[in-house]
Amino acid sequence: MLLVVGEALIELQAENEGAFSPATAFAPRPGGAALTEALAAKAGGARVRFLTRVGRDAAGGWIKKTLQQAGLEATVQEDPAHATSLRLRGPDTLIYRAADAQLEEPGEAFFEGGTMLHLTAWPFGLDPGRTHAIKLVREGIRRGLALSLDLNYHPRAFRGDFLEVIRPFMPFSYLKVDEEAAGHLGLKPGELFQLAATVLFFRSGRVRLLSLLEEQDFPLPEDAVPEAIYGHFLARVAGGEEPEAALKAVLTPA
Repeated sequence: MLLVVGEALIELQAENEGAFSPATAFAPRPGGAALTEALAAKAGGARVRFLTRVGRDAAGGWIKKTLQQAGLEATVQEDPAHATSLRLRGPDTLIYRAADAQLEEPGEAFFEGGTMLHLTAWPFGLDPGRTHAIKLVREGIRRGLALSLDLNYHPRAFRGDFLEVIRPFMPFSYLKVDEEAAGHLGLKPGELFQLAATVLFFRSGRVRLLSLLEEQDFPLPEDAVPEAIYGHFLARVAGGEEPEAALKAVLTPA
């Protein structure tokens, strides 16, 4: 079973180009890297248990309904004091972190049957969520779970030195990263091996598979969503496929 931990929030995506103005229109939807990856892994055939935290509000209810309709085994914490987090995507990225940053450590039942633990960078961004995320990873290591990380770092969602926070747990088994996050952290492609044994590096319409034994570039399908690709990839490697075969299968049209 794949265990996924991270942000579930409401994304407001600008539907027209240009600077913000009274004419700018936004389309709301449940989003966040962790939610997208959990849904994709479930669609890819994996059994998925998803841990997140939302507000006790209409937005949180929408997210809970989305997870229920997808058939995920969701552990959704409801925060009575903080609203569901929000991300606005347009000419600039605006992030309002609330409930997701208050994520609490789950009980032992969350880990039952798990073989892989996947987290996004965001739970490590703010306390008290950061403290509980660290405890989660330590428990995953204690239980012998493979570890995966989406390095979806954004300075507006994070306070402190992210690499120092995760350094005690490196290398992860699997890592997803894109050019923007790597640039924010000052990481070069050759340095990604310090973070994980197998890396999927998304950039400019391509994804590069990096591992100790190989380095290959693959073209991305038009309008590809990296988080969805990585979720399908995790479903396959959690099921026992080798990384190269798993990625090729995900990128090959049905």
